[in-house]
Amino acid sequence: MKSIDNTSKGIEPQQLARWAKTCETMARKLCNDKLSDIILRCQGKHLDVSVKDRKSADCLVIAIEFNLSFMPLFVQGVFTKLVCDLRQAKLNS
Repeated sequence: MKSIDNTSKGIEPQQLARWAKTCETMARKLCNDKLSDIILRCQGKHLDVSVKDRKSADCLVIAIEFNLSFMPLFVQGVFTKLVCDLRQAKLNS
């Protein structure tokens, strides 16, 4: 998350929070997540990410990638880094 912190300098926390909520909502719909297996929250300029398994992570990646082109440039950088981290993470299932 340190590298995300460096990328997020100059970003309005409200923008980050709005896009985090947008991506979380879409990912939860894609995975039919009713048990909060996917969590993407913004605390200031920090993102809290929690995914239950590989399927949940994949849904979050799809949601982020779908929304990337709509995001402001600096916000895109943060979410692009998050996608990279999610793809490289070793998760159960």
